[in-house]
Amino acid sequence: MIKIGITCGDINGIGPEIAIKAIKNLKGDYKFYLIGPKNVWLSVISKIKIDDFSNLEFVDLGKFSQNLGTPTVISGKVALRAIQESLKLWDEKVIDVIVTAPISKEAIMKAGAKFPGHTEMFADHFKSKKYVMMFLSRSFYAALATIHISLKEVPKHLTRELLETKLSVVKYTLTNDFALKSPKIAVLGLNPHAGESDLIGFEETEIIQPVIKKLSANKFGIYGPYSPDGFFGQREYKNFDCVLGMYHDQVLIPFKLMNFNSGVNFTAGLPLIRTSPDHGTAFNLAGKNLADHRSMLEAIKYAVKIYKCRNKI
Repeated sequence: MIKIGITCGDINGIGPEIAIKAIKNLKGDYKFYLIGPKNVWLSVISKIKIDDFSNLEFVDLGKFSQNLGTPTVISGKVALRAIQESLKLWDEKVIDVIVTAPISKEAIMKAGAKFPGHTEMFADHFKSKKYVMMFLSRSFYAALATIHISLKEVPKHLTRELLETKLSVVKYTLTNDFALKSPKIAVLGLNPHAGESDLIGFEETEIIQPVIKKLSANKFGIYGPYSPDGFFGQREYKNFDCVLGMYHDQVLIPFKLMNFNSGVNFTAGLPLIRTSPDHGTAFNLAGKNLADHRSMLEAIKYAVKIYKCRNKI
């Protein structure tokens, strides 16, 4: 039996709803630890109507009222507590994997969060800089060199050391978590046309290309840098096991265009397995029982797949 911890996310959004819908539509030998206010979970369950509670255990954080559709200090505090409790349960070996429902950056910042998102919080728990935000789908796998920073800050953060670290984590993840023997990784350029031989930017020739050349000498299976528009326009991603982008929207726009209701966010490189649906809190749908649960369902399935691969089940 695989023990799956699911955080409530922002209780004023669709997190609890998509979690319960996903559980209802998932078959297998699993036990789910629902981390969040029990009254919120039970309210959702009463609407979605789950008859069998035998595989559910509530990790109650106390009773809280919802203000559906609105990010608040309270919803931010609950979301943060749920994340902290999930890490505690994993540390104590109560759960095997963690699947996180969407949080609101606005709400957690109001509640005093030190980090802008799940990825940074989980990495901080392990005091690790060797982690990567990855995105999983049937279309393609993708990864980010930089995450939640403004565009003007991206060139300042791009270094050879950073790219080597990210690419090493991606390769290890592809071989260890997905059992790919000789993965092929595509690297995108930072500038339009991948710099056009330094006419539009120098990061490709001074940072990205040297890293590719160095790692290629070790038969790393890394290629590029590719011009992002042509790369995706010609569907070259189909020839690779993963695509590394330099900044958030460079990868997320094509990824979400193809996988908006089924994409999965995965924090690669950490001892624990943490996945989440690749979408936000959808406050406009909260409480209406209209939320699409497929991305959450895929997040659970990928967490199980990675767990089985790591443990050779």
